[in-house]
Amino acid sequence: MRIAIDAMGSDNAPMPEVEGALKSSATPGLELILVGPEEALKKAIGKRARPNVSIVNATEVISMTDTPMVAVRKKKDASMLVAMRLVKQGQADAVASAGNTGAVMLAARIILMQIKGVSRMPICQLMPTATGTSLVLDLGANIDCDARTLCDFAEMGVVYSRDVLGKKASRVGLLNIGEEQVKGGEIAKVVHKILSAAPHINFIGNIEPKAIYRGDAEVIVCDGFVGNIFLKTSEAAGSFVKNMLTREFKSSYLTMLGAMLSRRVFTRLKQTIDPNEYGGAPLLGANGVVIIMHGSTNAKGVMNGINVARAAVSHDINKHIREGIAEIRRTEEQFGDVVTETKVNTDHTG
Repeated sequence: MRIAIDAMGSDNAPMPEVEGALKSSATPGLELILVGPEEALKKAIGKRARPNVSIVNATEVISMTDTPMVAVRKKKDASMLVAMRLVKQGQADAVASAGNTGAVMLAARIILMQIKGVSRMPICQLMPTATGTSLVLDLGANIDCDARTLCDFAEMGVVYSRDVLGKKASRVGLLNIGEEQVKGGEIAKVVHKILSAAPHINFIGNIEPKAIYRGDAEVIVCDGFVGNIFLKTSEAAGSFVKNMLTREFKSSYLTMLGAMLSRRVFTRLKQTIDPNEYGGAPLLGANGVVIIMHGSTNAKGVMNGINVARAAVSHDINKHIREGIAEIRRTEEQFGDVVTETKVNTDHTG
């Protein structure tokens, strides 16, 4: 198995990518391709060369501040695009990048294109819950989604949860403003009907954000607008609680002693919410395995991103996505044209 790594994507590139690749090189049967400026990568590797870690030269870099459309069009020899083309040409089985998320998505659409039958490609991410983790999609790739797109997200989320995360019969929830079936706009109501009728999907209905943290569902479906707000609110709330606890623990000698005694608890909590523990977000629906890692990723995050990509390839996830999309289409046929005729409704009151 061959995995291409955009070695110039992270905030501290290329060291996290190089270190992660070198540590992952001990995995039997795995070949890693670092894509970036050849001399810079050789220097970063130094005397630690491995027979299954190779370099493909790329002379340009897409930065976090680049406009995705402009960068993808003009920087033809960017490390991200070169890595993506390796997958397109069959020289790699997957690509992992910690670079500009918008550029990764656009490059995947242009170079790899979508799996036939998939309406749109969502970004997924694992969120920590009281019982483990939940997969949330979409988190920002698609702002406005029709009913078919949200049903596709549910299908792809179930496949990923089963094949890569090893969760059988994952419960699927539709993120909404209330649990009742009548909540939300027309699109949410149509999605609820279709997923309820799909025999192969364990749909539990509408769920509110609090249910996600309780671990009531393993797969959470929403459009990119709602998902991105949910993600950023969760991150902001986590940061707020952390800062408040830090301030309170520093307020007196007694509280500082309490902080010292609780150190192990906070270490475990930090690991639970650390994005490097989860290996990146898959861009599902692309005609090739694409893993988007966090921009601030470290070597461990790159290793985990490689592991996620390896699991997706070894389970032939895209084949199963094609099969799943065909199955959800058969369910949609019961509802006639209502699926495609339902327009985006921005009225979420209820």
